[in-house]
Amino acid sequence: MSAHITTLSTEQRKDRRVDVAMPVDVASDGRRLAFGMLENLSRGGAAVSVFPLLDIGRTYSFSLRGYGSWAGTVVRRFGVKSHGIRFNIGESEKRKLDELIRKLSPDMASYDDKETALAVLKDQTIRAF
Repeated sequence: MSAHITTLSTEQRKDRRVDVAMPVDVASDGRRLAFGMLENLSRGGAAVSVFPLLDIGRTYSFSLRGYGSWAGTVVRRFGVKSHGIRFNIGESEKRKLDELIRKLSPDMASYDDKETALAVLKDQTIRAF
């Protein structure tokens, strides 16, 4: 699985996004509703391609097999079946996402020290504003 980091200059993003292609399960009220592909990931949200279409404003559980599940609200749709998701999670869950992003990011994976890699990631995120 390959990934690369994108910084969008035309949009104000709070967090850096990593482009990925990973399977994602979407559930609500403990019931799986859909299966799709994660398109990109940040500590604040994600883009997922999934059908059937998800309801804007509704909160779902997004599960990445082997990595965990995060609650997120659909904030927009774009393209044919892509959705913008904002995660509704606390700092401890965001740290888990930081670790996953570090694993998926080729430029972050080169750091032996997890704390150094996360500090670099946070520093680059702040500069992306």
